[in-house]
Amino acid sequence: MRYDLATLVRRQRNVRRRAIPIRDIAPPATLASSLYASYSRVVQLWQRRAERIIAEYERTVDSMTTDSPADIQGEIEQAQSEFERLFLDIVPELHDWVIRTEAWTRGQWRGAVLSATGVDLSTLLGPEDVRDTLESYIAWNTDLIRDVSAQTRKRIGDRIFSGLTERKPAREVAREIREAVAMSRDRSLRVASDQLSKLTSNLAAERRREAGLSVFEWRHSRKRHPRTEHQARDGNYYSEDPALVGKRVDGKTIRADPPRGDRAGMPPFCGCRERSVLVFSFDGEG
Repeated sequence: MRYDLATLVRRQRNVRRRAIPIRDIAPPATLASSLYASYSRVVQLWQRRAERIIAEYERTVDSMTTDSPADIQGEIEQAQSEFERLFLDIVPELHDWVIRTEAWTRGQWRGAVLSATGVDLSTLLGPEDVRDTLESYIAWNTDLIRDVSAQTRKRIGDRIFSGLTERKPAREVAREIREAVAMSRDRSLRVASDQLSKLTSNLAAERRREAGLSVFEWRHSRKRHPRTEHQARDGNYYSEDPALVGKRVDGKTIRADPPRGDRAGMPPFCGCRERSVLVFSFDGEG
C-alpha cells in the first residue's frame, strides 16, 4: 500500500456508507487493434513470402528433377531473415503500446476514484509504480511475436514437406499454405485481445492494492460462451487478505480470492473484470 484511500476520503468528507464500489475499468477495442497492428506486420510478411514459396514449390513439382526442397527452403530462410530485421522495428512498437495502455489505465483509475469519492489521485500516481509489470508484458509480447513467426514458418514447412513427399498438386499445397498463414492471422487477433485484457486487469489490481483496497467484486464478462465457474462468481466479493474472508459488507460475504491463474482476465480470452470496493467498515461494526 502506497497510500490509504479510505483515510484520504475521510479527511475530505463525512462518510456514511460502509463501502463504495469504484467504477470498473474496461479497455476499449482500439487498444487491442493497436497491438494487433504490430502482430499483423509479421503475418503480412509471411503472407507475401508465402506466394513466392508457393511459386517455388510449383516449379519444383513441375520439373520433377529432384526431391530436394533446397530452393524452397532458401525462400523460407529469406523470409526468416526478413522477419529478424522486421522484429527490430516491432519491439519499440510493443514498448510504446504497453506505455500507452498503462497511461490509459492510470487515467481511467484516477477518473473512477474521483467520480466515486471526490479524491484526486493525480499527484500520487505514476508509471514507475508498475514498472515491473510493464517490463514483463513487453518481454511477453516480444516472445509472442517471435512465436507467431516461428509457428507460421513451421506450418508452411510442414505443408511443403508433406507436399513433396506425397507429390501433392501445387494447387492443393498453395491452399494449405495460405490456410497456415490465415491461422496465424486469427491467432494474432486473439492474442492482441487477450494481452490487452491481461495487462489492464493486472494494472487495475496493482492500482487497487497500492490504494489499500483489499476487497473486489467479480464482474462477469457476459460473453456468449462463459466459463460456468466465472459466471457463478458474478457480483461476489473477494479479498486477498485472509483476515477479511468471512466478513460481510452490505450483506455480502467476502470470499477468499480465486487461484492466481484463474483470476478475472487471466485465463485465456477471459473478459471478466475485478471491480475495486472501498470498504470503510464491515457489517456488525459501528
